[in-house]
Amino acid sequence: MAVVAGCGSDSSNSGSDASSGNEAKLIDWPLFGRVPERTHYLPAKQRALDPPLREKWSINTHGLIEFPPAVANGVAYVVNKYGNLRAVQLSDRKTLWRQIRDPKDRGKPTDVTSPVYHQGLVFIARLDGQLVALDAATGKQTWERNLHAHLESSPLAIGGTLYLGSDETNLIALRASDGATVWQFNAPGPIRASPSHHDGRVYVADYEGGMFCVDADNGKLLWRTNTTKVPPFGKGGFYSSPAIAFGRVYAARDDGTVFAFDQRNGKVEWSFPTNNFVYGSPAVAKVPGTPPTVYIGSYNEHFYALNALSGKQEWRFSVGGPVPGTATVVGHTVYTSSFKTQHTVGIDVHTHRKTFELREAGYTPVISDGRALYLVGYFELLGLEPKRG
Repeated sequence: MAVVAGCGSDSSNSGSDASSGNEAKLIDWPLFGRVPERTHYLPAKQRALDPPLREKWSINTHGLIEFPPAVANGVAYVVNKYGNLRAVQLSDRKTLWRQIRDPKDRGKPTDVTSPVYHQGLVFIARLDGQLVALDAATGKQTWERNLHAHLESSPLAIGGTLYLGSDETNLIALRASDGATVWQFNAPGPIRASPSHHDGRVYVADYEGGMFCVDADNGKLLWRTNTTKVPPFGKGGFYSSPAIAFGRVYAARDDGTVFAFDQRNGKVEWSFPTNNFVYGSPAVAKVPGTPPTVYIGSYNEHFYALNALSGKQEWRFSVGGPVPGTATVVGHTVYTSSFKTQHTVGIDVHTHRKTFELREAGYTPVISDGRALYLVGYFELLGLEPKRG
């Protein structure tokens, strides 16, 4: 791999940041889901984060961005499907450094998981089994480890420990400082979903329909639920990563069934059928003025808002195409996308009406650093600003 420092800005549109954005507090979005519970939710009161919005600038990565960047201390760490990573200072779009995959590795599987920022390091996992730690300030490699397994599970970083799953059916805990194994937990099926964490417990699902809760310190199994053996039964595995909130664990099987598990014992509290594929993860939020809600899209071209306590459908929105990825909630707006329509839309969670639309589609289309919104398109990262006039 090669690192190029001080690359300058690749922004296509220039302009100063709005004063209201500069006055707002910077907030990190350091991992897929923003917080260890992977709720994909940012409460926000700043008017600069509310629609209507328009594109202000864009950066082309020249490759599919399957996962949103990790954002920490005002820097976005953006990785594309070829494993090329760049650190972008969001205030002026200056590229601080790039990590370009070594040419000798071309032709090998290069799909990567979501980048994770933790304690001054950035971690990425590759389909070919390579787990890499980079210095966040310089882009220089700190350590690399081959886990000899396909890695589709995005790492989770908590208290100096990395957790991730593998196609070899293992949930692995590693020391973040050097990649040494702390413990391993073996599941019946491949683990393609990303683990989540809350209150000393790690929650993860496998591709044979199982949901597991283990002790974060030692990997000891605390409970397990095989969803194919309990009502509503059915088939399917979990590509969807768990979201933890309201005393429950939320995830969707790829057959389209959304589940809520009791966080304490794994009992299925409710399930909801979308009757088509679901590969994205749920976003979970209690926006003021709304009940606790699970937001998730399906390949049936609909986006759902489900009561997080009962599983009852609160409302749904016709997207116009299959929803392949994960929604995010920022303030009172939930964002989703479809490659069929080639659009990202924002839906007001109070009125259930579309308040934002841009001709740019992505898997997890929108994140925020508390000062501005960033749209994660197919190839591009876009900065959004309030639309005036």
